[in-house]
Amino acid sequence: MVQRIFLIGLPGSGKTTLGQALAEKIGCRFIDLDDEIVKREGQSIPDYIQFQGEGNFRIKENEALHSLCALGDRFVMATGGGTPCYHFNMDFMNNQGLTVYLDVSPGDLALRLMEQGLEKRPLIKSYDQMDLIQEMRGLKEQRDPFYNEAKIKLSDNQVNAEMILAQLNESS
Repeated sequence: MVQRIFLIGLPGSGKTTLGQALAEKIGCRFIDLDDEIVKREGQSIPDYIQFQGEGNFRIKENEALHSLCALGDRFVMATGGGTPCYHFNMDFMNNQGLTVYLDVSPGDLALRLMEQGLEKRPLIKSYDQMDLIQEMRGLKEQRDPFYNEAKIKLSDNQVNAEMILAQLNESS
């Protein structure tokens, strides 16, 4: 089994939920990269971005990613949606383990995000449903060149841990 699995995709694609289920199934640690950054910085990501800026956040994100991988642990990691797009993080993750792109349609992402509540998502918290769909389309277009470098791509709005596990078994 692969030492490290990195789940990537747009906000609301299921990285955290699926990551927790997958880690449990394969018996390894689950890491939410955003949660790790919150622990390290002592403030929420929306607050950090508001006061320190997105550029500084991306530096902290890169540092956290590299330091967690340096520990040598086996894990499943839910990355932030933008993680693969900065500081050559996608290349790094591909060298460190297996990247899995959870490709969910912008319309479904918008519905999921609205159901979850937008207040904890600083870049989209003031959007209505139509604006959110447009934003997800734009983000997808912008980030797909990075996401498409993933070793596994799952284009299904109903992905579950068993489907990821089946893909992992096929790729090993």
